[in-house]
Amino acid sequence: MLRGALYSSDGQDLKVSVERTEVLLKSDEILNFPRIIELEGDRLVLAYGKGRHKGVETRPVAVSEDFGRTWTDSPPGFPMADNVQTSGILGYMSDGTIAYIDVFPVNAGWSQAKGPYHQVAKVDDPLFRLRRFSGKGELLTDDTFKVNGMPWDLASYELYGTLLTLENGDLLTAFGGQVGAASATHKSFIVRSKDGGESFEFVTAFGYEAENEDGGDQVYAEADLEVLANGDILCMMRTGSDTPMHQSRSTDGGLTWSEPVSVGWPGVKPHLRLLSNGVLACSSGRGVYGHPQVTYVMFSIDGTGEKWEYPFSFHTGPGCSYTSNIERDGKLYVAYSHSSFTEPSSAYELPYHSIKWVVIDAALSNSP
Repeated sequence: MLRGALYSSDGQDLKVSVERTEVLLKSDEILNFPRIIELEGDRLVLAYGKGRHKGVETRPVAVSEDFGRTWTDSPPGFPMADNVQTSGILGYMSDGTIAYIDVFPVNAGWSQAKGPYHQVAKVDDPLFRLRRFSGKGELLTDDTFKVNGMPWDLASYELYGTLLTLENGDLLTAFGGQVGAASATHKSFIVRSKDGGESFEFVTAFGYEAENEDGGDQVYAEADLEVLANGDILCMMRTGSDTPMHQSRSTDGGLTWSEPVSVGWPGVKPHLRLLSNGVLACSSGRGVYGHPQVTYVMFSIDGTGEKWEYPFSFHTGPGCSYTSNIERDGKLYVAYSHSSFTEPSSAYELPYHSIKWVVIDAALSNSP
């Protein structure tokens, strides 16, 4: 585990250091899949998973009123406790509201008892749920929408990532799913809304290419988007559990996209963030199922994602490497799990299972 590192690129130095690591939640039960949601002031929401992955799992929600120093279970009837989780698409809108698109279509009708999701939850006319919340976490609207122009009929859908608001007011995000009745690989695809989320239009898809030798069994999945320092839009995608993530770039406001290329590092559920100092960060990580995970943040010093520095690995050990990050007062907070994942809760002889966050200082300066 790294505590500090110095990166240099094109006349600039980035000094990265761990300021502290804090336990947010701990339990005798397995904890994974954290997602931090910022509300007004110091109020935070932490959605997470409880239980052994691929076994019996629940999706609780905790709330903090003091920026993570203390946490309590969400109160009864709290709107964000209704199927808001690490998956699904989250966006902070220009009007101060918070948007969330559910992970699965509302007409998928899936439950664990029915079997593996991507085998039994194929739909040919998906209906997606979009909610808007106030900065206090109050439910404002609860609507459904369709995506027009998708060039396939049958698919199962699983959504992750960020909903962007572009300068012209359009909404842009990436969806994902398995296309076809018996598809074994995933597609990520870009969708756009010009009417504030009432409907979306298909833009383009990234799918499996046979010649892509370093692609994994999930090419492409769990995509995330960010607007970069130079105005480009970057899409970062998972390809598997131990294969490199790939990225695609748009230089025209999300209208057209480059062919995905490898960034060289394995990772799941990448979370991109353009920091206030102009540096681009991506938190992610992963190892082989049943083995210790490497969880990290990698940085692009010039904020363009053209060059990524060697990952800053802040956690090596049990966990899932699904991360969530926020920035506050120039510090990067990355939430992650220190817990069993696919193995029984006793597998690693941990004193407790936990959700933590690491507080990272990433100071940019000109090289001497």
